[in-house]
Amino acid sequence: MSRARAIVGVDLGGTKLAVGLVDDAGGILDHTVAPTATTSVEACLAELYRRLDEAVVAYGPVDAIGVGTASMVDFRTGRIVLSTNLPLRDVGLRDLLADRYGVPVAVDNDANVACLAEHRYGAGRGASEMVLLTLGTGIGGGIITGGRLYRGASGAAGELGHMMIEFDGPRCQGACPSSGCFEVYASGRAMARAAREAGSAHPDSDLGRALAAGRETAGPLLSRLALAGDPLAVETLSSIGEKLGVGIANIVNIFNPQVVVVGGGAAQAAEILLAPARRVVATRALQPQRDEVRIVAAEHGPYAGLLGAGALAVVELFPFAPPATDPRA
Repeated sequence: MSRARAIVGVDLGGTKLAVGLVDDAGGILDHTVAPTATTSVEACLAELYRRLDEAVVAYGPVDAIGVGTASMVDFRTGRIVLSTNLPLRDVGLRDLLADRYGVPVAVDNDANVACLAEHRYGAGRGASEMVLLTLGTGIGGGIITGGRLYRGASGAAGELGHMMIEFDGPRCQGACPSSGCFEVYASGRAMARAAREAGSAHPDSDLGRALAAGRETAGPLLSRLALAGDPLAVETLSSIGEKLGVGIANIVNIFNPQVVVVGGGAAQAAEILLAPARRVVATRALQPQRDEVRIVAAEHGPYAGLLGAGALAVVELFPFAPPATDPRA
């Protein structure tokens, strides 16, 4: 066996930037998390470089860097084409990082790398046909078909959060030019908006008191209150789950997956969210697809991005390498 490759994984999301040491056996050995700098391209890249500089010193010697970013990525060139929730557009990230750190680099959409993590090490193990939805600032998507990640003609496939649910619905967020997109109704931002509206309308509820106390009424708070039994939080999250089910019904009809895996920071109260989604799929998707699909929670939670970034580097940069041993051994 060879020494395990020391891979620095990067999860560059619209809200958080996670950087860590990931081995090629599916383990996260160390990591740090910080807010993503979103004020400008320069600020975003400067913070990324700063965190990577620290990681290379702490974890070196480093064999490769894998990056999952909340962006549309031309996978062939490692170039960020467009970002909905990041200030990055037309940025050759792979070449920038390879030149700076002198190691091979693989860059892909953050949902694709999370999909790779769940397929190789998590809830999608053994499935040849799988779809991942990540509920975060927006909704990301990843598609496994024939056991391999599907990227499309230019590497930009899987933008499932931007399928239109309603033709003339609310304007989508960030840089998306459309309206009525899936992520308007079932993303973390959608949960935060629904929580604020419900809390304002019912100030005597736990949700209302949290709002009055100035707490951030985002998806994690809504999930915690729902799990604690707050009826208003349960009702609000269940309503989001029904909208999630509409999007999943479309996915089931189009892709006929064996399993749909739902993850991301906004999916912490999995069954409160997924049970109504399953009911909608059972009544609105076509047969036989709806009878064959499993809709399950992701196993790796907030670590899927980092784990998937490491998996991306292994699959793309060391496809023929032999199994490796623990780098700390």
